[in-house]
Amino acid sequence: MKAAVLELERPGKGRFRIADLPQPAPGPDEIVIRLGAASINPIETLMRNGYGDSLFKWMRDKGPRVLGLDGAGVVQAAGSRVQALREGDLVMASNWPYKAGFYAEYVRVPADYVTAVPEGISIADAAAVPYTGLTLCSVLEAAQLDAGNAPGKRVLVHGGSGGIGSILVQLLHRWGCWVATTCSTANVDRVKALGAHRVVDYRSEDFAAVLSDLDVVVNTVAPDPSAKKLDEAPHLSVLRTGGRYVSLISPTLTLADLLGGPPGLLVAGAWMGGARLYWLLRGKHHRWVYYKPTPQRLAAVAGWLESGAVKPLIGGRHTLDQVNEAHARLEQGKAGGKLLLILDEQLAQRRA
Repeated sequence: MKAAVLELERPGKGRFRIADLPQPAPGPDEIVIRLGAASINPIETLMRNGYGDSLFKWMRDKGPRVLGLDGAGVVQAAGSRVQALREGDLVMASNWPYKAGFYAEYVRVPADYVTAVPEGISIADAAAVPYTGLTLCSVLEAAQLDAGNAPGKRVLVHGGSGGIGSILVQLLHRWGCWVATTCSTANVDRVKALGAHRVVDYRSEDFAAVLSDLDVVVNTVAPDPSAKKLDEAPHLSVLRTGGRYVSLISPTLTLADLLGGPPGLLVAGAWMGGARLYWLLRGKHHRWVYYKPTPQRLAAVAGWLESGAVKPLIGGRHTLDQVNEAHARLEQGKAGGKLLLILDEQLAQRRA
């Protein structure tokens, strides 16, 4: 099979080479998927350049040579103990970062992280949401938001044109929240169309100067790499008393890289405890959240697609041999939505 294999050009700088690798075979509790499309996620651009290496290498001998955290396609083979899925089923799936593997024509995934593509949904659209949706499940849990209590809540979502932000804006709008979001000038109209009530163009406006009294702030946007520190004070300032700040931007993997896996995790845990106490003393709540695949969460994500609550905002489609160009586009902030790798054009267009 063809796959994009990660190679280190120099310390802190990786690049993909297209290579032929053996096609995987499933273990007893695994599925092998022939992929129609895979996502390109922002965390993967960081992983390409070494982000998280210490933790991933601590968790196994070396990090993934083939990146890619999610995608969709057709079941090629199922392990002997797999009951719910069979050869020929159209499926969407995700995987742990230290395993990855979706930048390839075939991927092997634990069956628990695979679910059927909802009826009427294309493989391309299904490929865009597993990692994003599973991360959002962590966000919603930390924010204590669900369809029952969301109506009337005031929520700010940073990065409304991104893969995660665009899905969250749609879902919260459908649930009855008042939704504000940030994005660049080029994406203002696209984000308004998703249901945002207030769009802050970060190139010309400061969200902390125009927003206030928010119930929840969700931060999906990594800081400028040149920034000296992770400044969360502006988010604190726009929350009401009792409000919740939920961020995907934590120093956990950075500390693991600097200090080594276990020591880095211990320091990150202490930092998190200190941040939560600092915010609680000011009457507000602070949480860092992380992607976590579970069968229940993946089923919830599929349900959002099936009900029409969310529709992926696709910013571009690239072939496997364009993976380096796609990463560059994402790093330059020119994605305008989720970027996809198309592994099989005909299969990517199929609908369940």
